[in-house]
Amino acid sequence: MVWRFGWLLTCPANLLALVSVMILWLNAKAPERWRVDMIDVGHGLATLISKNGKGILYDTGNRWESGSAAEMNILPFIRWNNIVVEQIIISHSHEDHRGGLDSLKQAFPFAAVRESSVNAQLPCLEGVAWKWQDLTFNVLWPEKPTDRPMNNDSCVIRIDDGKFSVLLTGDIEAAAERKLVSRYRHELNTTVMQVPHHGSNTSSTAPFLRAVSPQMSIASASRFNQWHLPAKKVVHRYQRAQLAWRDTAHSGQLTVRFYDDYWSISGLREQLFPRWYHQRFGVSGDNE
Repeated sequence: MVWRFGWLLTCPANLLALVSVMILWLNAKAPERWRVDMIDVGHGLATLISKNGKGILYDTGNRWESGSAAEMNILPFIRWNNIVVEQIIISHSHEDHRGGLDSLKQAFPFAAVRESSVNAQLPCLEGVAWKWQDLTFNVLWPEKPTDRPMNNDSCVIRIDDGKFSVLLTGDIEAAAERKLVSRYRHELNTTVMQVPHHGSNTSSTAPFLRAVSPQMSIASASRFNQWHLPAKKVVHRYQRAQLAWRDTAHSGQLTVRFYDDYWSISGLREQLFPRWYHQRFGVSGDNE
């Protein structure tokens, strides 16, 4: 048609534009298969695993006298994306991880709650596994339930789609990391890892990092928090091990998207136009 009607000679610019559009269309990204959003809840943790409009929430952020991270951050994001939460997993009993549970249960009354306490609706204990939306969830820790699960009783879960994986670690510390390495040394390797205990120096031991060897490590921590997390020596530990690092303190909400043959990560603050005042809130001038 181009040759018959002489478009090559009469409309070269239009023809070039048409070819460019066709190339862009052919190379358009395939839709994501599933995603993980580490919601920016300040000091605390809330990570949403979602696929096909359904979601599983790992931890619910903190709460305070006048409200909670669930009301301010988590529920607005979930509603904006039209996600139905089908299950809520509580890693352990600290308020910065379970503080928003009541608000989430009120919003999603049919969502099952899974935890490692003795009175759990669903157990989150070593050896428990289930399938959800073609994703495999394997609980690696803890080994037994407790009345009040603490840091080293955090529910550690590995999520796998057959090609890519995510390791959720809660607030485990060195003792739990040692046991995980001794039991699952060759099964811990993962694509993306939630940095244990917000990047505290009590966690992220060298043997554990070598066993997991994540392609990306993501940490949930508030900007200028009183505990100075993530600890500088821990961040340097990841850097020395040549492990990529991102945290919500600098990037804001972190979103990991998984496709058929690749994955990507983006930070909410880094998607803003880099004005001079963004640097004060964590966005460096060289972010793309």
